[in-house]
Order: sequence, then C-alpha cells, then structure tokens
Amino acid sequence: MTTAKNTPLPKSADSAPWTSVLTPKKPLLHIPIRELWHYRDLIVLLVRRDLVTLNKQTVLGPLWFFIQPVISGVVFTIIFGRIARIPTDEIPPFLFFLSGTTMWYYFSSVLTRNATTFTSNAPLFTKVYFPRLAVPVAQSISSVWNFLIQFMIFLAFYFYFLWMGAPIQFSYRIIILPALILQTALLGIGVGCLISALTTRFRDFQLAVAPGIQLWMYGSCIFYPRSMVPDQLQWLMTLNPVVPIIEAFRFAMMGQGKVEISQWLASVAITLFFLVLGLAAFGRAEKTFADTI
Repeated sequence: MTTAKNTPLPKSADSAPWTSVLTPKKPLLHIPIRELWHYRDLIVLLVRRDLVTLNKQTVLGPLWFFIQPVISGVVFTIIFGRIARIPTDEIPPFLFFLSGTTMWYYFSSVLTRNATTFTSNAPLFTKVYFPRLAVPVAQSISSVWNFLIQFMIFLAFYFYFLWMGAPIQFSYRIIILPALILQTALLGIGVGCLISALTTRFRDFQLAVAPGIQLWMYGSCIFYPRSMVPDQLQWLMTLNPVVPIIEAFRFAMMGQGKVEISQWLASVAITLFFLVLGLAAFGRAEKTFADTI
C-alpha cells in the first residue's frame, strides 16, 4: 500500500514534472487524515452510492427504514414481553426493546459493512489508488442515515409513552448521546476493519460474521435488562463494550438502566483498543491484500 506525498521532481527532456510520488507507508498505525480530506469528494460519492444501492429495486424503498424497527419492536414485545415475560425495569416493553435495537442495529450495520471492505471492493482497490480507509469511513457515514431514521422512530414512541404517563424521565442526561453514538461508530469501525483484514487471509471469518453478530446481540442486554444478570457474571457484561453503551442510552433517555461511570469508561477503553488494533491490521493488510485475496 502506498501514500501520496507532494514531492517535486526535476523535469526530464521528454516529460512534464511529476506532481506527487507514491511511497510505502512505514508506521504500523497510520491514519491518512490529510489524504482522507483530499479525497473527501470520493467519500461523498461512496456514501451516495451506498444509499442509492441500498434501496435499489425495492418496492417500498426508504419506507423499510421505518417498517423494520417497528416490526422488530412488536415481535420482541410479543415474544420476550408477553410470552417469556422478561422484566424491563418499569420501562414499557416496546420502548425497552426499541431502545436496545436502535443502538444495536447501528453498531451491527457499521461492523458488517466494514467487515467486507477488501472482499467487496477488491476490483476497485486493484485498479486505482486512493486511501483505502475512505471506504470504511464512507460506509460508517452512510450507516448514520439508517440510525437517524430509527432514532426518530424511537423518539416518536418515546414522547408518546411520556405523554401517556409512563415511568420514564426526560432530563439533562441526554447530553451524553453524541458520545455514545460516536463510541458505537468507532467500535464498529475497529471490529469491522479487524475482521476485514483477517478475511484477506482467512475466508472463514467472512462466514463467521453473521452468526457471531447474532450471538453478540443476545449477550448485549438487548432483550433483557442488565439487572437480570447474576452478580457473578456481571464482569462479562463489563467486558462486552456494547452493554454499557445500551444501558447508558436507556439511562440517558428514560432514567432506567444499570450502568456506572467506571463500567462505561472500561467500555470506552475496550473500544479504543479495538479501534487501534483494527486500524493497524487494516493498514497492514492493505499493503499485501492484492496478492492474498
């Protein structure tokens, strides 16, 4: 993999001077911020491509963004709320499940789309140079659109239940939401880039993404509150960086949720670890993926 440097070269007799030179990257962890800004138009095009292809050849088009979370909330309410009778810490069951799936779908969307960066874009990567990290950045930005729609749906039901007198609280705690959304995106990018890098050598990881995410979801307090987890297993909830994010989201929006500052800070530390590890693995894989993929 190479990076562009504006290094003027002497003129030759039969050609114009070069405007840039491509040289190998040496640092283990290299984030080409200047190059990403230079290729910002390409990132915008990639985001537009993702949004267009997502709804291409669908009858309902963007309406699926509204239908999916509502149907999921209803199904989870019936199965886990009415049949399994899982407690929801006084939060209306539909709102409880919707709050969990809103954050989870955003995280899983960023992760799954970045996990196939090399395999899905191999023809493009082998033909033209641009910072490869532009693709994960674009895919993460396009996932924000889905999250905003689902978050608006959550807010609509949230204010409805608030108006109906449900035991939820609206307060200043919502100021933490931007930090939670940013952390969710960084965690998805880190894990996704790590899987994408490993996939260039071991295709098994590509097949394990879907079942792995499914298992991760069931261990992330989406369908049950953290208060139900036995004390001897609470450390597992702390090691899962998604759990403090979802519990903090519920606490910020509704005043209910079992999360402490130390647990959230541990989640942030684990997120940064996966981000650094994922970007380092991604940068290493992009140098040789064309020979191994």
